[in-house]
Amino acid sequence: MELQYSLPDITSTLQIIGCHMGSFPPGWSFPRHHHNLFELLYCTSGQIRQTVGKQSFAFRAGDWLLIKSGIVHASDNSSEEHYGFFNLHFDLDDPIIRERLCREDYVMIPEEEAAECALPVHFKAIEHALLQFSRNDIDHADKAMNRLVIQAHTLGTITEFMRYGEQVPLAESDNRGPNLATVSETELAHAIEDQLRNAAHSSINEIAAYLGMSRGRCTSIFSKVYGQSPRQYRSSLVLNQAKHLLVHSTHTMEELAEQLGFQSASHFSRQFRRWTGMPPSAFRPKFMTSQQKEME
Repeated sequence: MELQYSLPDITSTLQIIGCHMGSFPPGWSFPRHHHNLFELLYCTSGQIRQTVGKQSFAFRAGDWLLIKSGIVHASDNSSEEHYGFFNLHFDLDDPIIRERLCREDYVMIPEEEAAECALPVHFKAIEHALLQFSRNDIDHADKAMNRLVIQAHTLGTITEFMRYGEQVPLAESDNRGPNLATVSETELAHAIEDQLRNAAHSSINEIAAYLGMSRGRCTSIFSKVYGQSPRQYRSSLVLNQAKHLLVHSTHTMEELAEQLGFQSASHFSRQFRRWTGMPPSAFRPKFMTSQQKEME
């Protein structure tokens, strides 16, 4: 038999978290924050002022935005219209794709250029799958099919961003050779992430010892794959959990501090302010009030 074409084995994994559509009223805002995953945004209606790093720009209906993991960003709807959006967070463990997606802090594709590629097609397919998935009369097999559709068109959307990014020259400071992780390094980084997430070990030294490596090698491999140190990653996990509890629970600051592993409420407050620029007491009322208004 003579093979004309062949494809290497594919072992990369796509992770999708928080895939949803919705809208926010005039006056809505979200303070500076960051995520451990890449964030994909599409403005379906209205417009907001989007700040990514030190850059601030208008994000209008029809525009698409991809924000690199770990990049601080904020949103502000100071217009008189509702801001409609599609949003999802994703990650890929393919090192070559990750390297290309991490070349810039963000990529925005304006409406005019987005309309000329396949992005509208991918969005329509994802939107339809989301609507079908939310129906109560859809069985498990159909829901599984819709999940597959969302995954496929998310990959298609990522591909469009990669193609678009190739048209934009890298900044001179970013014109470096790729720092790609091997398959074994990627697997080790994922094992480190599992330990960071399940909190079975209280320190990076313990995680490194558990996995049979030095602390330096543990930090180096994780940073190579995820673009941030294990300590930064763990801090972001705690911050996201703190934000969730502040918005969705009525725990006191003392209870929150204990649940999150801080020595005291004052220690938790100082660290939260260091992360976000505001104390937890200021974060909670703003978003609880926003939720109450939406429920009324």
